This record gives sequence, C-alpha cells and structure tokens, in this order.
Amino acid sequence: MKVRQATLEDFDRINELNGYCYGFDANAAKDRFLLRYELTFDENYCLEIDNKIVANTRCIPLEQNIRGKWLKMGGIAMVVSDPVSRRKGYVREIMNYLLKKMSDEKYPVTTLYPFKDTFYAAFGYVNAPPFVKMKLNPKYFSKWKHLPKGYTVERMTQTEAFEIYKEIHNKAVKNIHGGVRRSEKRWKEYVGPSPTWFAIAFNEKKEPEGFLQYRSKGFSTGFDWAEDGSLTISEMFTLTPYARHALFNYLFLHTDQIIEVAIPINPNESDHYTWLQNYYTTKLAPYTVFMARIVDVKETLQDMEVPFDGQIKLKITDNHISKNNQTFKLTAEKNKLKIDILGDKPADTEMTIEGLTSLVFGILPATDLGPFNWINKAKKADIDLLDKWFPMKKPWLTEGF
Repeated sequence: MKVRQATLEDFDRINELNGYCYGFDANAAKDRFLLRYELTFDENYCLEIDNKIVANTRCIPLEQNIRGKWLKMGGIAMVVSDPVSRRKGYVREIMNYLLKKMSDEKYPVTTLYPFKDTFYAAFGYVNAPPFVKMKLNPKYFSKWKHLPKGYTVERMTQTEAFEIYKEIHNKAVKNIHGGVRRSEKRWKEYVGPSPTWFAIAFNEKKEPEGFLQYRSKGFSTGFDWAEDGSLTISEMFTLTPYARHALFNYLFLHTDQIIEVAIPINPNESDHYTWLQNYYTTKLAPYTVFMARIVDVKETLQDMEVPFDGQIKLKITDNHISKNNQTFKLTAEKNKLKIDILGDKPADTEMTIEGLTSLVFGILPATDLGPFNWINKAKKADIDLLDKWFPMKKPWLTEGF
C-alpha cells in the first residue's frame, strides 16, 4: 500500500474513478476533464495496491479569509475509491497523509464538503453552516423596477465577462469571513466557454460593481411545451448597494419569463427580505454543509485581529497533528494576537482542536463547547475572553470544489 502524488499518466484511471463515484460519463467528459487534469494533476494524491490506483483525493491550495486574516487553506475534493476496495481504510490512509503534508507545509486551515460528516469528524473536522439560496418569484423585486441613476447592466458570456468576473470576485472576498481567494492557477480552471450567463452592473463611470452568474430554463408556467421558467444563480457578488439594486432590476425584468429565481444568500450583507415587496413567503434551500479544521494553531492565530486585549493559556488536544497537542499562550496587545508555545506546561483551560476550530471559524461560542466535550477545566474568565475574541460569525465558504 502506497500513497503518492499523481502523474499525467494516471489520468485514465482517476477519470474512471471520478466518473463512477460522482455519476457522470467519464468517456464523454474525457476531453474536457483532461484539459483540467493537465493543469491540476499535481494536486491529486492516489493510493496504490499492487501498482493499481484504488483511491484518489485532490488537495487544492487556496487562501481563505478567516476574521480578516488570509490563511493558506487546503481544500479536500474529489474523494473517490473503487467500490471493490472500500471499507478497507484506503481513503482514511490518504486523509492521514494529507493532514501530515498540510501540517509539514504549514497550512493553517483546511476545509471540505463531506460525503458523510461523521467520517471527517474522526479527523478533527467540524460541521459549518450550509450554503443557502432563497427561492422567490422575480416580481418580488418590483421595488427596483428602475435602474439607479447612471447605472447599466450588460449580459455577457463567461468568456466576455471573465476579467470583470475575476476583478469583482477578488475584491468581494476580502470582506467575506470564510471567503476564498483563487490563485492564478485556480482561475485558469474557469477560463473557457460555459453554459452560464453573466449580468454585470456598471456604475455611471462605466466601472463594474457587481455580477451574477446564472442559468435559466423553461418559460413562465402552464405551457405544455416548456417546463416552468426558472433562473438559478450560482454566484452573485456586489461591491456597492447600488450594484445590488441594479442586478435586482435585471432579475425583475425576467418577470414574464421566469417564475422562480434561486439566489444565494450572502451572510455578510443585509437580508434579501427587506429588498422585496408584494410577497408573504419565500423558500430557503440549504445545500451541502462544509467542514473546517485548524491544521496549525500558531499559524492560524498569530497576528489575528481581536476586539479586546487580554491573555489566556490554552492546552490543546489534537489526535492527529502532534505539534498542536500542547499548551499555547495567547496574548492580545493592541488588538492583535501573539502566540507563544509552552509545550507541556499546564493551563487552566483545556480545549480540543475541534473546539478551537469552532471558535475561530465563528461556528460556536465558547459557552456552547461543553456539551460537545470540546472544552474542559475552563475558567469562566477564559470563556468570557474567548467569546469576546471570537464572537459567532457565520462563515461562508465561497468556493465550490
């Protein structure tokens, strides 16, 4: 049994496993996926038995905004295994390999979308809130039946909109807790034709301030020659409220064609509800949860901004990454954390890596960690300080992988 980095020559086998495990025609998608694989093959890690690949996982190097600090993040994706080789611990072996690799390379954090949360919980990952879309009739945007003064909206293909898409995305994620900044290599995966459309909002100076990426299908309702009209937005980012106004106007203009729009909810913006009118109910559609984990305690916390000064000693328990399995002194001076490693010295408050992950990612307050057994021997003053340092803040993993 051997885990190794994949090569170009492994494409056919990995493509076959990906197609089988994710339910797509591997042969029909071969040319398209080969182009991507030629760019990203070095992010794949496979496990071989008798020189045959039986499992594979991709680890994508990304950057994630956690409470305003940009951290190198490993995104675990495309976890696959041959069905005849399952229940033998092969994927578990790859996960252990990747956790060690990320630790050795000082990745502060890692995230993934689980096929089963309990499997990844065994590796110290913690459930985070799901990505949510609101489903509503576009006529509810009637408050925005006119564009803001000087604003325009243009419909473009992905190829036409690509540089604007990239520019706005890079600006928007700077203000999103949990948001992901793509590398140039990652952006290359998005180059090329796409079946999606882009609507770009321009201000009076013809500067782009927002976009939505979407697909539409069907027509109105009640026609036997077409399914009901729907418009599904995969991404929407705005840099100003006026750009949001302009894009809501664009959606309202679809009222005669579309009866349901699925629009992402950005937890960092004001709720969509207040922007609607002439409605009494909408539907919320949560999608897959993501899971998060701190890989390197010191790299994560060092120089992170916090709202209060103070000091605390935390003894961390991590069953998989030994360098986290010790006591840390956290000192906030001038609203920035400084981290000192104290080794096996005692601490008044003891916490698991899951508890610290939950705090830093804003998933749980310190006061809720007890029932999970993620905090022990905690001083009340320490709990109060941790809750002040890390108030609950819903993380939004903006990247799908």
